[in-house]
Amino acid sequence: MIAQETISLLQQGDHSAFENLFDHYFDALCRYAYSLLKDMDEAEDSVQKTFCKLWDQREELNIHSSINYYLYRMVHNDCLNRIKQIKLHMEHNLNYTEMVNYDSDSVSEHVATSELKDAINKALEKLPPQCKKVFEMSRNEQKSYTEISNELGISNNTIENHISKALKLLRIELSEFITILIILYLMLY
Repeated sequence: MIAQETISLLQQGDHSAFENLFDHYFDALCRYAYSLLKDMDEAEDSVQKTFCKLWDQREELNIHSSINYYLYRMVHNDCLNRIKQIKLHMEHNLNYTEMVNYDSDSVSEHVATSELKDAINKALEKLPPQCKKVFEMSRNEQKSYTEISNELGISNNTIENHISKALKLLRIELSEFITILIILYLMLY
C-alpha cells in the first residue's frame, strides 16, 4: 500500500515517488482498463494518460481516499470517455458512409436517367413527324387511341402502326440502356 508520505512527495515533484506509483500500479490499471475497453493498446494509452495527468496536476492533488481508489477512478473515467468517443466516431463514420452511398447512388441514378432521357429524345427525333406526334400524344400526354384519332383524323389502326414503329425504333436505339433499365428496375422494386 502506498503511504500518504508518497503522495506528499509526489505533490512536491519527487520523480522517484512518481516512478514508485507508476511501477506499483501500471500493470493492474492496464488490466482494469482492458476489461473496459477490450483493446490493450487503448488500455495502455488510458493508463499512461492517467499518469501524465497525475503528474501535471500533482501540486493540486487533494486525495481524500486512497491513491489506489483515486487512480482506478481516473482510469475508469478516461475509459468511459474513450468509449463515448469511439461510439461517436463509429456513428459519424456510419452516417458519413450512408450519406456517401446515398449521394453516390443518387448521382449514379441521376446520370443514368439523364443519359436515358437524352437517348430517348434523340431516338424520337429520328421518327417521321406524324409517327412522333402520335407516340408523344399516347405516351407523354397519355391520350387514348380514340382521342388521338379524333384530334388527328386518323384511324386507330394507323395509330397502332405508328406506336409499333416508334417502339421498334426505341428498342433498337436504346438497346445499350436495357441493362441499366433492368438494374434500375431491380433497385427500385
